[in-house]
Amino acid sequence: MMQSISDKLFMGSLILLMISVVVSGIGFQFVNWRSQVTDELDAETNSSSARKRAVMERQDKSLKRVLRSYLFWIAIAGMLVSILLSRL
Repeated sequence: MMQSISDKLFMGSLILLMISVVVSGIGFQFVNWRSQVTDELDAETNSSSARKRAVMERQDKSLKRVLRSYLFWIAIAGMLVSILLSRL
């Protein structure tokens, strides 16, 4: 009984975690990612280091948005609760 509840809670939390990462962090940036990066680089030089820096800054911003998301922390808490339930 507890194992079944724990499994369902873990799978629900995993789905919520994936949704929160897509909505909060990545979003739908992958659709027009190349145009966004080239737009950011218009003001800068087109050297390889400037391109890498722009990509790294965008990734850092996405990670910060994910870590500030309530859905992310609810999903993590649900996974921890499911692990505790499976130990009982």
